[in-house]
Amino acid sequence: MDVRKIKYPVGIQTFSEIITEKYFYVDKTALVYQLVNDSKYIFLSRPRRFGKSLLMSTLEAYFKGMRELFTGLDIMKLENEWYVYPVFCFDLSGENYTSVERMIEHIKAYLDMIEEDYGLKAEGSISTRMQLLLRQAYRKYGKRVVVLVDEYDKPILDCIHSASLNESLKNELRAFYSAIKASDEYIRFTMLTGITKFGKVSIFSGLNNLLDISLLPAYNAICGITQREFQEKFKEPVKIFAHSLNIHPDKAWSRFKTLYDGYHFSHTGDFIYNPFSVLSALKIEQFKNYWYETASPTFLIKLIESHSYSLDKLEGARRRESQLGNITDIDNDFVPLLYQSGYLTIKDYDFSSDEYVLGFPNLEVRKAFWESMVDHFFRNRNGGSEFDINRFPHDINSGNPEGFMSRLQSLFADTSSEYEFNKEIHFQNMMATVAKMLGLTVRTEVHSSAGRCDMQILTPQYIYIFEFKIDSSATDALSQIKKRGYAEPFGADSRSKFIIGANFSSASRTFTDWIIESI
Repeated sequence: MDVRKIKYPVGIQTFSEIITEKYFYVDKTALVYQLVNDSKYIFLSRPRRFGKSLLMSTLEAYFKGMRELFTGLDIMKLENEWYVYPVFCFDLSGENYTSVERMIEHIKAYLDMIEEDYGLKAEGSISTRMQLLLRQAYRKYGKRVVVLVDEYDKPILDCIHSASLNESLKNELRAFYSAIKASDEYIRFTMLTGITKFGKVSIFSGLNNLLDISLLPAYNAICGITQREFQEKFKEPVKIFAHSLNIHPDKAWSRFKTLYDGYHFSHTGDFIYNPFSVLSALKIEQFKNYWYETASPTFLIKLIESHSYSLDKLEGARRRESQLGNITDIDNDFVPLLYQSGYLTIKDYDFSSDEYVLGFPNLEVRKAFWESMVDHFFRNRNGGSEFDINRFPHDINSGNPEGFMSRLQSLFADTSSEYEFNKEIHFQNMMATVAKMLGLTVRTEVHSSAGRCDMQILTPQYIYIFEFKIDSSATDALSQIKKRGYAEPFGADSRSKFIIGANFSSASRTFTDWIIESI
């Protein structure tokens, strides 16, 4: 096969189209077979653009008995009987849910299609119609029904900041899913997918017999691309890709891993590449930020600001499984939402505390996340961004802390923010964003026995130690550095050292004064 003619299914989520049109396909059908024989009611949470819809389309083709589509795939070695079942499919992603009525109409449209496809007819609410149609399909075709609901949580996420609308949508969905549970005798298999997982006391109380496979090691790789799959299936495409960029293939392999690998959905098993980003890079023949450029961080920024969450706490955040798989308590903890949305992933597992350790999955997400924070925190009054990423490192690398602080003062003075619920946390997050974008060795909130240093910047020639006060004085900030000995750990270091105490005014929203001393 001429690898230059490989068709990469970017944006294509229909299994039958991928197979018949001979698009590139990573075979997941052995896991599909395992899944359909594992349990009757399944739930899977995965980030957006991770292949959930393709998985659901594959299940649809399997349960409809489309055996010819699976020729040459792993499932053919496992499945001997190909039964044809009625399949009820719902995709809740294709609508902007601004009201309960809009969601009901969307689900009604799918019920209408089911009636047309299977020659059925039912009246009543969406939950009543669903229950009646399940029974009718079973009686008419003599086979139990398969129910597939893709992106079940889209209506809820669309109105996550409207408590009353959110609860109304949940109530309607809860009744709809209750109809599925009440029709157990007519059900062969049910699966729901989404980005998030809501607790059983919330939307799933109507369908509380779901097996959540989101964190199970057996299904860690059911979506996405493992390292083994990448090395085996993508060898020639990556070689051609490297040639097109005039780089060595080893460099291309390394770059793919740094940018797009790093997702983990259990405490064991392989790290997973983002399939959308990998396929997009190969198709377009460029290393770019593909996954994040189609995401809107607006909801994330609103949550960070409204919950006064410190961005320094993201890397290394720790949560137990019961917390990680449930965003019902989003008002008190939205880290699980960041995990389920793909902004964070599992980096390690602490068996002693039974906690998952979280972090950014890869460079693609980390870089784009902080760039979106720059766009938010440092948007000037004219709507543009004043963050000049090139000048700040120049000041630091040349031993010019005065220039760095003057530039920082100007940057803060010309910015405005739509959200600012907690001035101290808002300031800390602005500084954390500056630190992350510097591209230098920056440590924030550095703990010691004497206290906590706000920021340290380390270069081959210089060490900078910062303490920031809000509505106080630079003198107090510098005094704290000296009193608590923040510079003492660097006593034997030969590099030039500066200590900087600075005061930030919440009224003027910038630095009013600072003191720099060389030690």
